[in-house]
Amino acid sequence: MNQNFTKDTILKLLSGMSSEKEIRKYLDRFSSDDFRFAVIKVGGAVIENDLENLISSLVFLNEVGLRPIIVHGGGPKLSRALEEKKIQFSFKDGQRITSKEVLDEAIDVFKAENQKITSALIEKNVSAVSLIDDIFKCIIQDEELGFVGSIIETNSNKIRDIISNGGVPVIAPMGYTDKKQIVNINGDKATQALAKEISPDKVIFLSEIGGILDGSDNLISTINIKDDYERLMSEGWLHSGMKLKLKEIKLLLDHLPSNSSVSITKPLYLNRELFTDAGFGTLVKAGHHIDKLKELDNVNKDHITSILESAFKGKLDKNYFINQDKEYYVSGCSRALIAISHYQKIAYMDKFAVKADARGEGLGNAIWNRMTADHKKVFWRSRPNNSINFFYKNVCDGFQKTNEWNIFWIGINNLDELTECIRMASNQPETIAYEK
Repeated sequence: MNQNFTKDTILKLLSGMSSEKEIRKYLDRFSSDDFRFAVIKVGGAVIENDLENLISSLVFLNEVGLRPIIVHGGGPKLSRALEEKKIQFSFKDGQRITSKEVLDEAIDVFKAENQKITSALIEKNVSAVSLIDDIFKCIIQDEELGFVGSIIETNSNKIRDIISNGGVPVIAPMGYTDKKQIVNINGDKATQALAKEISPDKVIFLSEIGGILDGSDNLISTINIKDDYERLMSEGWLHSGMKLKLKEIKLLLDHLPSNSSVSITKPLYLNRELFTDAGFGTLVKAGHHIDKLKELDNVNKDHITSILESAFKGKLDKNYFINQDKEYYVSGCSRALIAISHYQKIAYMDKFAVKADARGEGLGNAIWNRMTADHKKVFWRSRPNNSINFFYKNVCDGFQKTNEWNIFWIGINNLDELTECIRMASNQPETIAYEK
């Protein structure tokens, strides 16, 4: 099949989720990563219950020339197999204590799960390569865990060679010791070891839930470790399994380049998470340094002007900074900002801007969360055709349409107060002259 035809066809299919320009941005970025594109951890429950969507999404990536590294689990199936054979097992600190009997069963189960993924991919003309126990060199660090390996070395050269030859490595969570003893490895720890060795652009955990849920069982779209980690770990609604997952993700991001990210999503939404700014799942980033500024020097003004003019593709009014009753939330990388003024002690969000090359990184969510943490009452306006209105409608408490604007608000419950805010927002002068 002609590769350009395939890419164009897939871009058209993806364009139903977003613009072709946005999709091409990610495709070009990921294509430049070579074998460092992504490490994808496939949960055992996904193999059992969602294999079709998993394979479809991986075939999709293969068709556009992207070769992820697949690491899989198999815990649920192993537990059932042990129960059926009446083999005793237990856990310590989230890891399965692995006796010789448990290990023998684990080898059979993990080989079968690996073969299930590999065979399904090969049937779809993907050059999948099965890797069972020759990637992770281990030691047995905790004798109480039995035959459980702690990874000390990763055979990344073999993985690199497979991807360089157009293959997709499918790796089982097993390793070996100096004495050639096969050992069981926690799948998440195997994923972490690979990611630390390879420094991929993306690390993706595929699960049935598809992300981290908040106290109302709504998906948390973005988590910035710097700003959100301590707060989330203290929340009673975040159950122990997700706390462990978030803790492991934090440790992983501590070892990865600052531009790397970790996503949790469902197989069905893998490509939307990869190729669109909005994504679908939970995106976890190390976090962004955000400054809150009130007094501006000329350098600050230049940075703010650059962000606004780039994001809005227009020219900022030369008198914009004359009104000093503003505060600015500015990212340390100078690619995003929120400008706030005040109306009767209520925050009016005058500008929310993220440069095009920063969209999809969680930077907008990070600066938004910082602003709303400081201001419980906020209102703002947006053009009816603004692409971010979908986000605004999800986060606001209400909105009012006028002839020219959509007016949104959070935390404003008094009707008189709200009426005045809507009037004030509607009458604000325009401060960006758009390019024609």
